[in-house]
Amino acid sequence: MVNAKGLLDMTLDGKPSFFRDASDCDIDSPQEGFDLGCEWDYPAGEGEAAERDFSRMVGRLNACLPTPLEAVAQVTYTEAQIEELGAKYGPSFAEYLRTKKQLGKFEASIPAGADADVSLEIELRLERDDRDGSLEISVSFNRY
Repeated sequence: MVNAKGLLDMTLDGKPSFFRDASDCDIDSPQEGFDLGCEWDYPAGEGEAAERDFSRMVGRLNACLPTPLEAVAQVTYTEAQIEELGAKYGPSFAEYLRTKKQLGKFEASIPAGADADVSLEIELRLERDDRDGSLEISVSFNRY
């Protein structure tokens, strides 16, 4: 559903879900698994709201997961490392590493099914774009 703000609202059994007010969501469901990812955008100056919503999302996810999300330490790259990764993965990845600052990241890997190689991977991130001060929360769920 698109709400009055022009943002996405997914419901579960007609009730509000975790994905309220998402600015973008993608779903990919090949035969072997699935990937669901959503983003929430916050303009510059709304850092407190983004951090509050990010903390709430961590709490909501932890309340329904069999194992809690684990905090992931921020990685800082040197310019030489960024150049090397840019050569390997392309200039857009190097630009991403230069301009995005990770403010928070949590993840979990939960075994799914009888096959030990299959798991549900969850990642929740809060990042700031240093070019304009905007913030983004993103969450992804995938199983392959």
